[in-house]
Amino acid sequence: MKILPVVIAALLVATPTLARERCDGPDRTPGVHITWGFQVGADYTAEEQERFDKMDLRQRGINARTARRTSDGCIEAWVPDGGGGFDTMYFDEDTLELKPN
Repeated sequence: MKILPVVIAALLVATPTLARERCDGPDRTPGVHITWGFQVGADYTAEEQERFDKMDLRQRGINARTARRTSDGCIEAWVPDGGGGFDTMYFDEDTLELKPN
C-alpha cells in the first residue's frame, strides 16, 4: 500500500501535461513530410531561439512575452490577457498553430 501515494502524486504532477494536446502527437497531418536545409555555424542558443520564436508569433499578431520550446514540439508562450495577467498558450513549433490547453 506504500506505492499508492506515489502513484497518486505522480498523476497529480503529470495532469497538466496530460491535459494539453501534444505538438508531436498523432494529430499531426498524416502523410509524407519532406524537409531540407543547411546550416552554417552552431545551433541557436535558447535565448536566440526564444527571440526568433517571439518574432514569429508577433508577426502573426500574438504579443508573446516569452516563447519557450517544450520537449514535445510546442512553443509555450506567455501572452497578456488584457486584464493585467498572462495566459499560457501552446503553439506547434513548425506551423505556429494554437494547441488547446
